[in-house]
Amino acid sequence: MKFLLTGFLMSLCVSSFAQLKIKLYNEKIDNSFNLLVDNDEFCPVSIKINLELTNMSSSNGNNKIFVVPAKTKGFFISKIQAIKPNGGGGFNTKSQANYGDATITQPLDYNYSLPFQKGKSFMIDQGYNGTFSHQNENSLDFTMPIGTEITAARDGVVVKVVENNDQSCADKSCASFNNYILIYHNDGTFSQYVHLKKEGALVQEGDQIKEKDVIGYSGNTGWANGPHLHFMVFIQQIEKQVSLRTKFKINDGTKSEILKAKQEYTRNY
Repeated sequence: MKFLLTGFLMSLCVSSFAQLKIKLYNEKIDNSFNLLVDNDEFCPVSIKINLELTNMSSSNGNNKIFVVPAKTKGFFISKIQAIKPNGGGGFNTKSQANYGDATITQPLDYNYSLPFQKGKSFMIDQGYNGTFSHQNENSLDFTMPIGTEITAARDGVVVKVVENNDQSCADKSCASFNNYILIYHNDGTFSQYVHLKKEGALVQEGDQIKEKDVIGYSGNTGWANGPHLHFMVFIQQIEKQVSLRTKFKINDGTKSEILKAKQEYTRNY
């Protein structure tokens, strides 16, 4: 039996994230191949597999999304084997991958803590679907001085930390200089804290954090027109983020609401 095994192609869809720490490979067993994935990230990763098959079949179908758990080796994708013995053939695999569970459509409601210390008050300069940089995006900008302590809005695991940049400008071209912390939550959502000062993260990738923990210091890096904290909650699909409107606990924490631009909010809990 002749098999023509061609190379694997891996492409990532979200250019703002560094290359994912995943590996797609195959193991030959007798006259078939097991297609496997290693995921070395601290959160699940979704991978969409497109198989080009010649005289071969896939036990798990084709053009499907598979969700690979965090820190997993040898996650089984599919068994690929010949349809007609001695008929030749082979397969080629193209894939796209991204953080998270791309099958999630509606996460649970959650009331987030304001991302700063108790007793502090800050104004929302730009709210959901803002005119400067939040068009069609549900994210918030808290105006705050450089070096303000940032706290976790929710329990989670730190997935990504970027803190080496010190440049900024008011143009989208500077987005590549954003310093940020990315946190994964147990319902499949992510929260992102952006524009940290250089070396301004107090957490590392893989850290388990609790709501209200201090995780870093605000700054003015990347795509910014002044010192502030950019905060966003989203679910991750293969080719895009879907940002979410979220409620925050305000004042003494007994009331939660959607935050609005040009209003000041206080955390007394």
